[in-house]
Amino acid sequence: MKVSDLTWDPFIYPRANKSQKTITAYVEALGSGAQFPPIKVQRVFNYDDGDRSAIFTLVIDGIHRWFAFQEKGIKAIEVVEWQTTALDYKEHKTALLLESAVCNISHGDRLNTSDKKRTARVIAESDPESKWTESALAEKLGVRQQTVNGWISDIRARQKTNRNSTILRLSRLGWIQEKISDVMGVSQNRISEIIGNTIFGNFDNLIAQGHDMEYIARHFQMDLSLAWALRLTGKKDQEKFKALGWGLRTWDQWSFNECDQRFGEDWPGRIPAQLVAHTLFYYTKPGDLVLDPMAGGGVVPDVCLIFERKCQAFDLATQENRPEIEYHHWNPQKKKWPATKKPDLIFFDPPYFTKKKKAYKEKATRQTPSISSYKKKDYEQFFRAFFLLARENTKQTRMAFLNADWYDFESTPAPLEDPDKSITIFDFHRLLSKTGWRTIRRIETPLSSARMSGNQVQKMQNLQILGTTGRTLLIAKKV
Repeated sequence: MKVSDLTWDPFIYPRANKSQKTITAYVEALGSGAQFPPIKVQRVFNYDDGDRSAIFTLVIDGIHRWFAFQEKGIKAIEVVEWQTTALDYKEHKTALLLESAVCNISHGDRLNTSDKKRTARVIAESDPESKWTESALAEKLGVRQQTVNGWISDIRARQKTNRNSTILRLSRLGWIQEKISDVMGVSQNRISEIIGNTIFGNFDNLIAQGHDMEYIARHFQMDLSLAWALRLTGKKDQEKFKALGWGLRTWDQWSFNECDQRFGEDWPGRIPAQLVAHTLFYYTKPGDLVLDPMAGGGVVPDVCLIFERKCQAFDLATQENRPEIEYHHWNPQKKKWPATKKPDLIFFDPPYFTKKKKAYKEKATRQTPSISSYKKKDYEQFFRAFFLLARENTKQTRMAFLNADWYDFESTPAPLEDPDKSITIFDFHRLLSKTGWRTIRRIETPLSSARMSGNQVQKMQNLQILGTTGRTLLIAKKV
């Protein structure tokens, strides 16, 4: 089969990154006359948003060999099919991922614990009916069932949330009973009864018996963030930080290397819940309304729930288990503002320019594209229009705007960087200033450099490429 006819799908690839070291070793081996086993592939249809009948051939096992063949200039290679008939990609994504993971456990660069955990969580997120049990995943991934339980217990708890818990969640986020009734298909009288009478028992007694919050969430069939919100109701913000195990920063550099897996879903560009919590602590008070225009996996609503802030959240990709995130595709030039109340704070964490473009593509469509796919001019124009629209539809509101500098750092040496092809925090500050917002604080929230592999770092050093780990939270006030 022609090498060029194969497609690498990052979703079904079980590792966080491919290894350039392995690819280089394979290239050298090919130069010495080595023979490699056939690459495992699968033909699929319904793969993208274009012609759904088109057939694509995906690489299931042998990514490093495939890249090595390309680098060596080999045009045709041997392949072996997993299934002999083409599969519907949308229906078989999970099965394709798991088969790829199983292949990579037994040979080649074997999956490490982090890769296995990621695979288990991706499968659990896409399997709300729990068709893949913890024991089945453990067997496939070559780990103990107890290990898989620890990896995905928070996901399963959210998926098993019962109706009453969802109603209580929406109410605490500020939804009126009429709206909850429409969404949940329950009468307003019954909504009122559930909100007024639902009692989930004494959390402290369960904690004293040695049970953790994951157990309590499962016991009451609620998501973990609601369980924490109920347990911490009425406590001061500082007490909540302590109970959650988060240090409270009293300076303007908030460095959180890891996302707290308890809050929010796995999502492209997921941000740490601690970052959101600090923003709420310094710029809102209990009962204030927070608007999240691009809610993604729901980190902001989860944190608002715990810290007793109201929240209206929107996104172009909605999730059945998160009715608090309502559908909205932002096109500011059409002047459509979906929020029903004027917020006290807008927490705006949009997709960064071109970063995660491939990941966001799956969440969007051609009619409702992600802004990460925009060209620079259109990207900047979007924010100018959004900032103007936000100013027109808010009161004395603050905006917490999170973003990072973007340069073509993956391929351009530092001396050759073209400022006309970059988008930086200075550009966003300029756009805010021109649209009636005054920046009153700049808080540094750096990304972890650990996401860079040793090979990537070495290549960057050799080529004088300067990477970016900076990320900035601008606090702006309407003027």
